[in-house]
Amino acid sequence: MSSQNQQHETTVWLWPTGLFPRRIIYYLRAKNITSSMLHEKNIRLIPIFLDKDAPTPDLVPHPGLEARPTGTSVPALRITYADGTIFWIYESNAIMEYFEEVFSVDNGYLDVRGATIQQRARTRDILSLLSDVITWSNVALVHSDPNTLSWSGLTEGEMSESAAKHAHGKFHMLLSRLEARIQGDVVGNKSESLSGDGANVTLADLCIMAQVEYMQEMYGLDWVAEHGVLRVWYDRSKGQSWVVGRSALQDVERTGEWTGVLDI
Repeated sequence: MSSQNQQHETTVWLWPTGLFPRRIIYYLRAKNITSSMLHEKNIRLIPIFLDKDAPTPDLVPHPGLEARPTGTSVPALRITYADGTIFWIYESNAIMEYFEEVFSVDNGYLDVRGATIQQRARTRDILSLLSDVITWSNVALVHSDPNTLSWSGLTEGEMSESAAKHAHGKFHMLLSRLEARIQGDVVGNKSESLSGDGANVTLADLCIMAQVEYMQEMYGLDWVAEHGVLRVWYDRSKGQSWVVGRSALQDVERTGEWTGVLDI
């Protein structure tokens, strides 16, 4: 593979109101990364939107912007090196970790993995558990909400009330496990971060906030309704500047411009 020191161009496709792409947007806001900073690093963000008027609804860019490559989901990051070599990163967590190398603490940027070894370990702990929580949450959702039929791969006849009930129980069991691990910091020490007392915003905060906001907006579900510790954290954190509201995200999709989100 080409040397990382070669001149290269990075392109990222994001659906701003989508679940996993908004993690990236929260990340950029938390790091105070502006459009000009991205430009300096030769990083281009392409916002896409759901074209519901197309014969087959699809995620498309505004006219004049490069279309999302066939077979990719969102977000997707492509690095094109000077010799034509291409490297892809597909998962939101991996994209944020890559950006942590590009916008590193050594260069004066906030380290959103955590400032201490303990905070970084807690962040990884939470992200690992969160992956399981989201899986069970999605199983419960696709077996209970007909609005998911367009993407779940199920037919209405294949939806199962018993599967939804079982997955719902697993989902809440895992969130309760998470709460038991963070209660001392969130409630006792009144930490603003899930990653521990004294931590700034971390990847754990960004990812769980994106999940809570998305599920409320898209399905009217309060993801932390039965979880008081997470409710305390959410109420404490939702007003922070990195949490972008739905209307601002929709403006990006409508205009194709990042000004109102990254340059404020």
